Amino acid sequence: MAQALQNFREIWQRMSLLQRVGLLTVVLAVVGAGGVLVAWARQPHMVMLYSSLSPEEASKIVEKIRDDGTRYELKEGGTTIYVPEEKVYSLRLAMASLGLPAGDQGGYKILSEEKIGSSPFTQRINFIRAIEGELAKTVALIDGVASARVHVVKPESNVFAGKEKEASATAVLRLKSGWRMSGANVAAIVHLLAGSVEGLTPQRVVVVDSQGNLLSGEGNSELSTASSFLDYKSQVEQYLAHKAEDMLAAALGPGRASVKVEATIETTTMDTTTETYEKDSGPVLKETNKSTTPQPGPESRPSGGAKESNSETEYLPPPKTIKKQMDIPGKIASVSVAALVDLTPPPADPNGKNAAATMMDANQVTDIIRNATGVGQRTGDKISVVQAAFYHPAAQTPGQEQGQSNREFYLEIAKRGSLGVLVIGVLLALKIFRGSRKKAALAAGAAGSAAGALALQGQIGSAGMLPSGGETNLELLRARITRALQDNPEEVKRLFMNWIESGKGES
Repeated sequence: MAQALQNFREIWQRMSLLQRVGLLTVVLAVVGAGGVLVAWARQPHMVMLYSSLSPEEASKIVEKIRDDGTRYELKEGGTTIYVPEEKVYSLRLAMASLGLPAGDQGGYKILSEEKIGSSPFTQRINFIRAIEGELAKTVALIDGVASARVHVVKPESNVFAGKEKEASATAVLRLKSGWRMSGANVAAIVHLLAGSVEGLTPQRVVVVDSQGNLLSGEGNSELSTASSFLDYKSQVEQYLAHKAEDMLAAALGPGRASVKVEATIETTTMDTTTETYEKDSGPVLKETNKSTTPQPGPESRPSGGAKESNSETEYLPPPKTIKKQMDIPGKIASVSVAALVDLTPPPADPNGKNAAATMMDANQVTDIIRNATGVGQRTGDKISVVQAAFYHPAAQTPGQEQGQSNREFYLEIAKRGSLGVLVIGVLLALKIFRGSRKKAALAAGAAGSAAGALALQGQIGSAGMLPSGGETNLELLRARITRALQDNPEEVKRLFMNWIESGKGES
């Protein structure tokens, strides 16, 4: 250790001012990068514990987590709690033992917490609150519903009030982002509420979303009918367009055809009765003969059984056929199709051949669309096919798709950058130390060479090969050594070997 400190002190003294500043900068950068990496390695992986919590429940859960000494993070306005991954399951079990999260609606739990001796009015209100909570939990299970609140009005029965009032209910839905409740989903919620409350009919149920839009209720029958009609119209148009695009994709390839359909749907109900008479048939003549026998009176004589006959002629209408037909709403009255196709030659494949798209023209595309959608079978059908080269945007890099402004993205860059700074700092420090050691070695070698040359000169001079006089001219010294090697090489060799041996003994 002492030897290492001595070597470092010698290297530090041989460094210039610029080298010392560079070394200190590298050391500080390495220490900072190491600190960032250590903090990164010690930071636990955080996962979600609970989400979409109310402020009251979030505060209770955070208080319990803080008492446990566990690290936590709050996101999305304090409604989502993140904890270390290794703690998530144990914390959920601990919170479940405490009844957290309980949810905004207590449900039947309210009845179990009811105090003894409460008034009948309080018991009745708690019962309605319990029903509202259970219904809200059930409605929240439907796809697309983030949370729900249900309000039930159930009038108290009174034998002296005459006609009893009907129960009513209102449901407020908070939908998930991007979701839209269809008419079938709203109808399911309406019948769910009506079937869960005694005396409640579907006509007395109102469903509203968190944006204030009326989804179902009194005065909304026309809106519901219009919504159902638009849904049916959209399904028909998508079905026809999908058929045409599938057939074109089989020939042109994917992404080379776009088909849009506008369908006119009949919304009226028509009841038709048709009477058809047989051809070449006139009125039918029908003759009927009737005979009667008069009954004798008390004063009349017997007439010997004479009979009276009468004939009647009746004209019947010709035979006819009656046909009744009822047209229900939903019939397609007309269809308009607009298609945009790309018939430009595709790039050649590795075999040097093009796809089959070059074998089709606009007329063939029109025939395919007409046969797939049934255009031309009704009065007012239209079709329009336009040929154009499609625009294909340039592919984006993964970094651009993920977004450069993401906080985690920059944090990851900082972590990797600190690792790079650490590696570069270590390499620079090693380079500086190696350079200093090399310079020291070169200086020591130069000093040793000079000393050896002087010693060799002294030995050669003492041997009488070179004249004395303390001359220090290197060129003259080199000339004299060369002449000595030429005149007496064995003696010079012996002196040189003695100098080497003496150097080894001193070292």
